Amino acid sequence: MTNRSPLEEETYFSKPEHLFPHLEDGKIPTEQFLSACQGIADFVGFLGAAFSPVKADISGNVAKVRTRFEKDRIGQRHLQDLIDNDLKDNGGRLGIATEGLLWLKRGLEFMLEMLTLMVQEYRSTPDKSKTENLVGVINKAYESSLKRHHGFMSKQLFKLVIHAAPYRRTILKAVALGKDGLDDVCIDHIASHLDNFRINVGVLVEYYLTKKLETPNC
Repeated sequence: MTNRSPLEEETYFSKPEHLFPHLEDGKIPTEQFLSACQGIADFVGFLGAAFSPVKADISGNVAKVRTRFEKDRIGQRHLQDLIDNDLKDNGGRLGIATEGLLWLKRGLEFMLEMLTLMVQEYRSTPDKSKTENLVGVINKAYESSLKRHHGFMSKQLFKLVIHAAPYRRTILKAVALGKDGLDDVCIDHIASHLDNFRINVGVLVEYYLTKKLETPNC
């Protein structure tokens, strides 16, 4: 049996099906994007039962977009073309797919910010035990992303959900697929995963703003 170096260890975020795609001429490949989005939804499951509504919301919106994609996989190979087709079929208004993608985009913005802050906090704190509690990270991510889209009741519910979040070590062990001693590797894999995640979300945000389907986050 050969010994594997830490960087060669497989983690949740090193699996190809969970990686966001490289752009193709500035466009987002639909199939790999949806696969990666489902990967984010399944990752939310690591946060515990309290976050099951968040997981269900992301998964449900992925399914709405995928249903549209399956109608014309070639003609909608890129996400921007899928958006244009759905708008055209609905008289320029949001259809099921584009509304689902709108809320998927918002959920992705939240998860992108949460993972970014988690990596930053882990790497910037010498005493890791002082940053095990992720309530602050999740709350900050929520404040800068999803909060503005939620009504009063949703905001109150999310306050309760946040405080049920597990400690970081629990999440990282899940990312390590149950293996111990791979916290640094998991953080490195998450950081690498964030590169294309950030690019995909940025392009999608800009496209929705250009189409006047979303208001800017001022």
